[in-house]
Amino acid sequence: MLALLLQTIDKSLGPSLSLAAPLAFVIGAAMLIYVIAAPAMRIAIEMRAAAVGLERYWVMQCPTCKRDTIVLGGSCEHCAKSLGLPWFVRLRNALAPEGEPRWLRPIRWTLTGLCVAAFAALTIACALKSGVWNPQGNLERLFAGLAMIAWAGFGWLAGRVIGFGGGGLLARGRDAVFALVMIGALAALLTLAGASRPVEEAVLARVTVEGQRAEVNGQAIPLVGSQLGFEYLQVDHELAGFQRVVPLAIVGAQRVNLVTGSIEETVVDHLWEHAAAYTARGLSVRKRTEQFLAPDPGTYEVVLHGREIGVRREAAPTNG
Repeated sequence: MLALLLQTIDKSLGPSLSLAAPLAFVIGAAMLIYVIAAPAMRIAIEMRAAAVGLERYWVMQCPTCKRDTIVLGGSCEHCAKSLGLPWFVRLRNALAPEGEPRWLRPIRWTLTGLCVAAFAALTIACALKSGVWNPQGNLERLFAGLAMIAWAGFGWLAGRVIGFGGGGLLARGRDAVFALVMIGALAALLTLAGASRPVEEAVLARVTVEGQRAEVNGQAIPLVGSQLGFEYLQVDHELAGFQRVVPLAIVGAQRVNLVTGSIEETVVDHLWEHAAAYTARGLSVRKRTEQFLAPDPGTYEVVLHGREIGVRREAAPTNG
């Protein structure tokens, strides 16, 4: 029902989506790149500045000489008069003149780098799993772009929640609430993107049936009770969202091999011989056989519709 509604929206909006969808996708991708690259660049700049001895200091106007002075202690660097700072401010400046203790910097840089790397890895894994990096239509591209914007917003807010520096408990709580809202929006947008993806269809084999005999690739085989089997090798990776179906044979009273060419046969034999090892590494390799009835004469097509395999009769050509 949802897929049908989205198809109707896609057809009705048409030209508007062809402009808005690529724009949303580019903006989403740019925001994701910024959220990942900006903290990494900031760390690199701060590390380089620290290496050459560049520091940040508090500056104030001296109440005596009215000149700007760096606050290193309790007196003006120009006139040596007292700046009138409370003792706890002088203590804070003595421990961390630039507002952050030097010993805290490596810890902050390390934790920030690890968080950025984890966010980048999670982004890549989610993009591969959901297929958001390769949208097939304008409506899916629009939802994918909005999903990337929501994910980038979550990353930015999460950085504010767990990051060092400014932001009190109230501000961090507010950002945490907004981050949860972004996660909810992301889940909804990914659902819509998946529902709006056009279902791909491929014909895997054609079988022509005449009475109790079937013909496949020029080879005739007898039927057993009008029943045929389609044998195939299924290779898929759940995390990457990858699936490949390799037709192997049409099976009746005899078996007709569909694998053509020595290279394809070598690849199939290798995959099946090492199926257990590949499956242990996350790449599932399985042989399956789908049974179907062919009671009436005509041509039957074995079709891969999305991730489902089905059989249909080929439509007869119309004259004139």
